[in-house]
Amino acid sequence: MKKILLLLLITVLGACSSSENNGAYSKSKTVENNLSKTIKKPWSEIDSEGSDLAFRNKTTNSIFIFNSACRKFDPSNLPTLTNSILTGIDNVEIMEKTMLTHQDREAVLVVAKGTVDGIARYFRILTTQKNNCIYDHALIATSEANLKKDTADFNKFIQLLKLN
Repeated sequence: MKKILLLLLITVLGACSSSENNGAYSKSKTVENNLSKTIKKPWSEIDSEGSDLAFRNKTTNSIFIFNSACRKFDPSNLPTLTNSILTGIDNVEIMEKTMLTHQDREAVLVVAKGTVDGIARYFRILTTQKNNCIYDHALIATSEANLKKDTADFNKFIQLLKLN
């Protein structure tokens, strides 16, 4: 699982690292985190490996990751960002891709499956932008059934992280 967390983080930040300000990104300092203080079993916080937050469901072994990357005058667009996240995953099959609104911002929700280090994984990823920051919320599951089981929690989690 550590390899998956690291791979996802590197892919997200690395895919967006070109351009102005020497490509330097910083973490958002404006996210209101109501998730860490309200998280309940079977979820528990784990080493984030460079992400803003990471949680693991001890029952399903799913992982929820939240990442922010901010840079002045970021020229990225949502479709490009979404494709960048998926580049580190082998044999990617996008099962669903939806444009929607998240916290009054345009967002992309992608449900996909693929392999990481030869192991099948299932993903639910919500990407949005606000105030020159990119925000990725990702649920990584070991099976499609676990992805479906943990989707309700994923939906709660993304609401508990307020993008100010």
